[in-house]
Amino acid sequence: MATRAEVEKFLERLREDLERHQIEIPTLPDVSVQALFITQDESSSIVDLVNLISRDTALASRLVRHANSPAYRGLTRCATIRSAVTRLGMERARQTIIALSMKEVFQSGNEMIRARMEELWNHSLEVAIISYLLARRHPHLDPDTALLAGLVHDIGMIPILRRAEKTPEIYEDPRALQAAADAAHVPIGRAMLKNWNFEPEIIRAVAEHENLKREPEDGEPVNYSDILQAANIESHNATRHRLASIDRNAVAAIRRLAAKPGTTQLNWEDDAIGLEHVNQMIE
Repeated sequence: MATRAEVEKFLERLREDLERHQIEIPTLPDVSVQALFITQDESSSIVDLVNLISRDTALASRLVRHANSPAYRGLTRCATIRSAVTRLGMERARQTIIALSMKEVFQSGNEMIRARMEELWNHSLEVAIISYLLARRHPHLDPDTALLAGLVHDIGMIPILRRAEKTPEIYEDPRALQAAADAAHVPIGRAMLKNWNFEPEIIRAVAEHENLKREPEDGEPVNYSDILQAANIESHNATRHRLASIDRNAVAAIRRLAAKPGTTQLNWEDDAIGLEHVNQMIE
C-alpha cells in the first residue's frame, strides 16, 4: 500500500511536468489530426475532407450512416461521402471523425493497464451517450459536441495511468491511484485538449465537470458544462462511486437539466429516437 508521502511525490512530479509541458500526451489518431488541419486551414475545401475520409472505408461508412440518421436525414439519403459531409458541414463532420476514432487513444500495449483503459473507455462512452441525449433537449446546443465532450471528459486519466505503470507503489494500490486521478486528471485533461486544439466550450466543460459547487449566473442558458457534469453524475448512479451518494439537489447542473421542475431525475433514457441514433453512430 502506498504511503501518503509516495502519493504526494507522484502528484508533485505530475504537476511539475504539467507546468513544464513535459507530460506525455497521447497523439490523436492520424485521421483526426488531418481533419483538424483541413478544417482550420482557410485554403482547404470540402474536397480535401472527402479525400481524407475516403482513405478509411470503415470511417466513411459510419460517417454516411451518421448523416442518414434521424437527426440529419433530408429528403434523400446520402449515398456518397461528399453528400454526407455536405449535409453535416465541415465542422460537424470533423467532430464526428474525431469521435469515431477516439477509441484508439484508449489503447495500450501494456497488459497492466489495458483493462483499466477499457474500463475508462466504457465509462467515457456511457457519459458521451447521456451527454448527447441531454443536449438534444436544448436547441441551442449541438448534441455531437456534447458527445465528443463526454468521450474526452476523463482523457487526463491516460497520462496518469501510463505514469503509474512505471510506479508500482501507486499502480498496485487502487486507493492511491484513485487519489492521484482525482487530484490531477482534470488539469491534465484540459492541457491535452488545448494541445489538440479542441473547441473552447469542450475544454471548459471538461475543466468544470468535477466542480460540484459551480453555480451558473442567473438567466445563463444551459451549457456544455451542465450537460457533462450531469451526465457524469448520472453514469455513476447505483454504483459505489462517491458521485452516486451526493445530494443531487445541491448540484446546479442536475437542477437545471431535471426532466421536471423540483425533481432530480434526468430521464435521458426516454428519448428513444436519440438512443437509436447515437447507438447507430457508435456501434
